[in-house]
Amino acid sequence: MRNQLIIGNIFIIIMLLLVPTINADKTNSNLIRELSTIDSFHPDNNLTYKEWHYFNIIDEDPDLKFFVTFNIGGNVSNPYESYSNVLMAYDINNNVGQSVNSCSIVDTYYSNETPDVEINNSYVKLLPNGYEVYAESTDGNIVFSATFIPMASPSTVFSGLIGDSGEMNWVTAAPVCKVNGDLTINGMVYSLDGVRGYHDHNWGRWTWCDNIGWDWGQAIEPNDEADTDVGRYGMTIGRLTNGSHTMDGISRLQIWKNKKQIAAFNNVIFSYDYGTDPCPPLINATAKSGEDFITSIFETSKGLPIEIGKLSGEGCNSTIWELTGNYTVSGTIDGKPIYFQAEGFAEYAEYIY
Repeated sequence: MRNQLIIGNIFIIIMLLLVPTINADKTNSNLIRELSTIDSFHPDNNLTYKEWHYFNIIDEDPDLKFFVTFNIGGNVSNPYESYSNVLMAYDINNNVGQSVNSCSIVDTYYSNETPDVEINNSYVKLLPNGYEVYAESTDGNIVFSATFIPMASPSTVFSGLIGDSGEMNWVTAAPVCKVNGDLTINGMVYSLDGVRGYHDHNWGRWTWCDNIGWDWGQAIEPNDEADTDVGRYGMTIGRLTNGSHTMDGISRLQIWKNKKQIAAFNNVIFSYDYGTDPCPPLINATAKSGEDFITSIFETSKGLPIEIGKLSGEGCNSTIWELTGNYTVSGTIDGKPIYFQAEGFAEYAEYIY
């Protein structure tokens, strides 16, 4: 009789242990299914069409920040009026570098039915467990191979006017990710074991010479647990504006907690301390809705200019400042205080006449 009770108890324990696993698998399956739709491409035959996947990672030990974008654009039905490339940049212990690997649209795979893209030997694949991302520079000095496992729900699509006549769409597909893999820089291999990662997706129609500007930022609360660096909170900020950042364009500040989005503010107010640097050393963003409010303060540590106007062949002085630095995020949502500090990324896109 006692043996029967023991066996029965063991059976119950096993079944209880299986329940969260089944639910987690189901939740992950639903999330991947949602991403396969909202994160797919939107190929266009317009010369001003632009679209990209963006992925980044942060690892405090060593002091490593890295991002990669998979870009297509132009009239994709004509190889002479279109392009594709893979842009990578890193900041490791304050040593920065970047790479652009260009390709003909003829040799590029993309689809309006999937997030998958392949440019030369670099690619993104959405698998049942997340995004498989592989990117390599033309000379092979930068090689990135990693799996981004989404840990939070995606945002809705954020759309608005940019510059004088353009339109941009932005979806935060995977605001909080756990990342496993490797990054190789000039023969040095950095192992990525549960580090923080992020993924979003932009597309639309605009020209870089059309007075383009935007603000963007992203951070994930760090965690001291052994299996992952990913904490409870994730945050993104975005604003579409003009080249001098004087236009109050459409904006959004979003907060995630424990896999779910708990706030999405519109009408975010930005202010800058410019100092003598070409990019702002301090970016402040505040948002309020009823009794809820969030303040984000970003202190720039390093700025890398991407001269996108010239890189794209449009020949104008449009620059995207890729910034890394430190966030302090504080406020109240649903009567509960929020506070965290984290290293993160920001972008300051400007147009200089």
